[in-house]
Amino acid sequence: MTPALRQRKLQGIQSVVSVAVHLHKVGEWDAYCDSITKLLGMADAFNELDDDLFNYTMDCVNALSRFTLQHTVVDFEAWAIGQACTALRAAA
Repeated sequence: MTPALRQRKLQGIQSVVSVAVHLHKVGEWDAYCDSITKLLGMADAFNELDDDLFNYTMDCVNALSRFTLQHTVVDFEAWAIGQACTALRAAA
């Protein structure tokens, strides 16, 4: 896969994640779940083709799934930063 194509695929993943976060914020639960399903389809397409894109897509799916399961924070960005800080503290 060329670097330019990989970059376009990465931007596609990021776009789907951004749409999913927006859908969650506005309460469009079914469409939010459809976005996660789309990401799973993208990951399946990258499987055995590009490990970095596959892993990145699955990391996004896992982050959105963990975010969905918690019920205390509705802002994905704030939640994600908190998760990153917790991981950094654990690694120190």
